[in-house]
Amino acid sequence: MGNSIGELDLPMTERLKDEGKAAYVARHQDWRTVCNSLVTCFFAATPPSTYVSLLRAATGDDWTLEEVLRVGERAWNLKRLFNLRLGWTRADEKLSKLLLEPLPEGGQEGHVPDMNVLLGEYYAARGWDPATGGPTSEKAKALALEGL
Repeated sequence: MGNSIGELDLPMTERLKDEGKAAYVARHQDWRTVCNSLVTCFFAATPPSTYVSLLRAATGDDWTLEEVLRVGERAWNLKRLFNLRLGWTRADEKLSKLLLEPLPEGGQEGHVPDMNVLLGEYYAARGWDPATGGPTSEKAKALALEGL
């Protein structure tokens, strides 16, 4: 959304630098998965602590932000397992053609993201096998998704 999210330790990053973003992307995806699960507006700039407080009030459970993020991580990985079961592979991990061609002018002039760097770091940040693109057995166990 063009802003850092301090409560989630998500800083602004250098937009034309490919290295070092994967863990932030994964954390942001986990957070947005939580927001989607709660059926909240994607564009609302509601602080994460507000959502955690609302969850505590609604459920009576003493949620922490990290526990809520873990739920998002589990849901993201479950979605990944569904996609793999449907035949998704690392070869399907692509950006649109427009993003893979250098533009002749403007803010992205000459830059093409290095998908090997991006995917390698992303899979490592997610705890996914670099060959299959699926959660490692350790990750699946940590998220109680083993056998799926």
